[in-house]
Amino acid sequence: MIIIGEKINGTRKAVAAAIKKRDSSFIQDLALSQVRGGAHFLDVNAGTHPDSEPDDITWLVNTVQEVTDTNLCIDSANPKALLAGITAAKKLPMINSLSGEKARIQGVLPLASQYGTDLVVLALDDNGIPKTAEDRLEIVRRLVGLCVENGLTEAQLYVDPLVTTIATDNQSGIVAFETIRRIKQEFPNIHLTCGLSNISFGQPSRGIINQAFAALAIGAGLDSAIVDPNDRELRNIIYSAEMVLGQDPDCMNFNQAFREGHIGSSKGVSGSYKETISRALQGLITTLQQAGVIDSTIISASDQEKQASKAETVAEESEGNVLEDIVESLVGMKKDRVKTLTEQALSSGTDPMLILDASRRAMTEVGRLFETEEYFVPELILAGRMLKEISDAVKPYLSDGTSEGPKKGRVIIGTVAGDIHDIGKDIVVTMLDINGYEVLDLGVDVPNERFVEAARDFKPDVIGLSGFLTLAYDPMKDTIAAIREENIREIKFMIGGGQIDDHIREYTQADAYGNDAMDAVRLCEQWINGAGK
Repeated sequence: MIIIGEKINGTRKAVAAAIKKRDSSFIQDLALSQVRGGAHFLDVNAGTHPDSEPDDITWLVNTVQEVTDTNLCIDSANPKALLAGITAAKKLPMINSLSGEKARIQGVLPLASQYGTDLVVLALDDNGIPKTAEDRLEIVRRLVGLCVENGLTEAQLYVDPLVTTIATDNQSGIVAFETIRRIKQEFPNIHLTCGLSNISFGQPSRGIINQAFAALAIGAGLDSAIVDPNDRELRNIIYSAEMVLGQDPDCMNFNQAFREGHIGSSKGVSGSYKETISRALQGLITTLQQAGVIDSTIISASDQEKQASKAETVAEESEGNVLEDIVESLVGMKKDRVKTLTEQALSSGTDPMLILDASRRAMTEVGRLFETEEYFVPELILAGRMLKEISDAVKPYLSDGTSEGPKKGRVIIGTVAGDIHDIGKDIVVTMLDINGYEVLDLGVDVPNERFVEAARDFKPDVIGLSGFLTLAYDPMKDTIAAIREENIREIKFMIGGGQIDDHIREYTQADAYGNDAMDAVRLCEQWINGAGK
């Protein structure tokens, strides 16, 4: 979801007063609070008289840019104000907005075309907001055609279907969803945005209505919204709805938002907060220098050290330390970057075993982050897939062309008879595989006889029995007893899943139990490598 922060708007009394007084601190605090809330764009609307609006927009843009480089959305129906905002912006901003109204087509579209800006497009014309989805779609078709004819791409357009309040029309939500759905079907590359809180205007408990609307709109195809980024409950709904609807590959957006404190409750300090803290400290240092409280030469020396450090870092990077880049990218869940770096390293003649070593070092860090609950199951699985891709890419470059080297040991894994849960088991299989073990996965609902047969043929060092339900405890006990009765070889047994504890371990006669995949890896390391195998 592309979040456009709505708070810097001159139609709000406090913002209008700040613009009139040129109160930079108020505007900058408003900007930074929205950035901390996760805004990707900051909407900037002076909302003042047309004669003063260009100057006011210029002041707002410059004021905001002093504290953040977040992309801006210049919001005005006045072409002169839009041009002033575009000119003042350090980075090409979005324009809000074009509509089917003749004046806007003549005044706004040429600016967007000339500068190549992203553009908000409203589904209305000189006759107002149409009542039906079909009539709104007809306006959008015409405006999209004009935009493309004038050099803009569909991906640069943010179409607003125009959400009206449910208080005066109980069909407004249905019309909005249908409009969004049909626009997305006809123009799949176009973004869909809206003033989301319009739906609840005039109603009590507006936040609840906004949250319900957001989830349904995202399901219809909405991928952007003009909202208050600091509405935490709304952010929770947005990120979770996108994830549940399959719009968040590997759950990375949701988990990253959690780590940065944008949703849920997170342990760390978000990047935007760190930026704010750093800027505040630098301002304090400058003030103390000017007051003669601290020696500027000390700061200068410190700055020189920083510059020297930066120079050394650049030098190291120029030497192509691709292995460390692989570690950093894998830990950072940058899948495409990992693939590119691996191909680069192999084509430049880097020892493939060093590449594998770097990837395994990265996996150690991923495992640590998982244990400290900074990473979660999706990161663990994605990291495993990345390591598998690295292994597959490296294999042809190894000396024999087929193997990465000897495996640490053999492990059989399976979910016992009567239980079909496999998520935890699959994660254990992945983690054992990427940590160098040869793993035979028997699947789910595995009868005793299949475990016995596999133990006889595969000759494992360790057998892991998984079960989520309490009914799995007896099959675990029976399976362990059956294999031991065969007296195949010395095999260690570990169990896991559900409410497994030491009492259950004792009941099943297993050697140990694990709470997660990393426990399984540690047990295998202890039993196999610790035994000198």
